[in-house]
Amino acid sequence: MIRIRPFAPEDVGRLQETIGDVCAEGMMATARFCPTPAWQHALDAPGCPCHLLLVAEAQEEIVGWCRLFPKDAGDPALELGIGVRAGWRRQGLGRALLGAALRWAGRRGLPVVLETRRDNLPARRLFARCGFRPAGQEGDLLRMRRPVEEERR
Repeated sequence: MIRIRPFAPEDVGRLQETIGDVCAEGMMATARFCPTPAWQHALDAPGCPCHLLLVAEAQEEIVGWCRLFPKDAGDPALELGIGVRAGWRRQGLGRALLGAALRWAGRRGLPVVLETRRDNLPARRLFARCGFRPAGQEGDLLRMRRPVEEERR
């Protein structure tokens, strides 16, 4: 059974291991997990209302995560990041994590943005089904945005 829940401080090691594994596959922007200041804040202050960090847990293992972090000081959008371990993909886990995160953003009336690799077709299809639309590209990265109107439906 898979359980989606908010990140808790005792998850930090297992979450970092999972993120590291997904990064090592070449699915993320970096080959290894190096926490940004926003990541460090989320890990240090899990109850802070400025962000959301969810984990997917199965058999006491963290098998996925989804995060919404504030984008920029001048942009009200939340930046989404999501990852699922290879053996757990294509089982609806990404969609469940994404749905929970989008409901959280929707209750706050905030748009959501993300970047994904242009060649990551499964992720792009999932994001499109969830209301994200292309908003530009840079190199092999595609920027996508889900407007506030989508959040309120």
